[in-house]
Amino acid sequence: MEIETNKKNVMLLKVAITLLFASIILPTNIKTIAVVFFACVVLSTISYTKFVFRKGYFLYSTLFFFVLILSSLYSDNKTYALRKVTSMSSLVIFPFLFSLLTKDIKSIVKSWKPLLLKVYIFSVFSFNILPFLYLWFTNYTFSEMIIHYATIVRVDFGKFGIHPIYLSMHTSLAILFSFFVILNTTSKRLMALILAIDIILISFLLLYAKKGPLIALCLILFLALFFKRRDKFFKPFLISIIVLVGLTIAVPKTRNKFIELFKMENVQDSTINSTNIRYGIYESAIDVISKAPLLGYGIGDYNDVLYEQYKVEGSKVLMEGRYNAHNQYLSFLIMGGLVVFVLFVFYLLLSIVLGIRFDNQLLILTIIFYGVVMFTENILERESGVLYFSLLTSYFSLFNSKE
Repeated sequence: MEIETNKKNVMLLKVAITLLFASIILPTNIKTIAVVFFACVVLSTISYTKFVFRKGYFLYSTLFFFVLILSSLYSDNKTYALRKVTSMSSLVIFPFLFSLLTKDIKSIVKSWKPLLLKVYIFSVFSFNILPFLYLWFTNYTFSEMIIHYATIVRVDFGKFGIHPIYLSMHTSLAILFSFFVILNTTSKRLMALILAIDIILISFLLLYAKKGPLIALCLILFLALFFKRRDKFFKPFLISIIVLVGLTIAVPKTRNKFIELFKMENVQDSTINSTNIRYGIYESAIDVISKAPLLGYGIGDYNDVLYEQYKVEGSKVLMEGRYNAHNQYLSFLIMGGLVVFVLFVFYLLLSIVLGIRFDNQLLILTIIFYGVVMFTENILERESGVLYFSLLTSYFSLFNSKE
């Protein structure tokens, strides 16, 4: 095999991709270094092999992003456009790097999946539990931690600070991945450890009380059960998911969040909460989109245009918050109109279709999870969202082939 010509590079590649799957525990500046390290190792590794490039995958997975870049041509705010393109660059970096892997290298990288899933699970678990324990022992009482932890993760984590919505997403995906780890191990100790971790991760999810990730998690877990409906663990996992749904309803903090959905009103006319704020944002976003439906306003001006709409409507709450669209699909419609929106949805749907064709369950479930959360968040416009969306979907897309 050609890969045997440089085993050292393969080992470095393993270290680099493992570091990326563990990068949630790294501060922001080190995350960037981890991506650069991975890129250097990939380029070094393929330099010893015959050049290949999966241009089909690269094209359909990045075309919407290249059109977004072109939208900067009709943006007035070029500085902001450059900043957003840079922050979203993971959308092209990971598809490009994974497209360069030869068949032999790809086969080896795919064999690391059990390790990478476990690394991600333990990293997310550590990032949840260790800061909680540290801050509890040093800064806050237990009751204060329970009540305010969703704010604490943003304010008191320093360079490790993260919005609770993104930490909820990581936690949800770790729970999903643990489902597959349990199904593919015979070690009772590992099963017991993963189940114990899941119980703690679910507790943190309820603590953050973020509706989007909770809804997406319940949906993908039911879909995962459907895929594994003939497995011996079907009944225990079904009971576990029903318990999760029951806890979401029973715990007052999460129950009240979901009750908001049935009392949704424009924030100008009602109580200020996350649901009503989003309702007001979506009304403004739809008004903006209707004025430039085909090409939008450009990646540099989309937030300015939305803010001006808040001014026109006289929404003091939305003006003071300078809120973005809080919906990735609406945001893309404002940035690049129907052209970008259609290309992006095409990428999501084609990924799912190919996942079904090759029985690539993790890709299907990961795409659906992110796709659901995108209805309430612009997750591809911040590093905490876009880096992991691109990394996970690019890696799982390697399994859209037969050896």
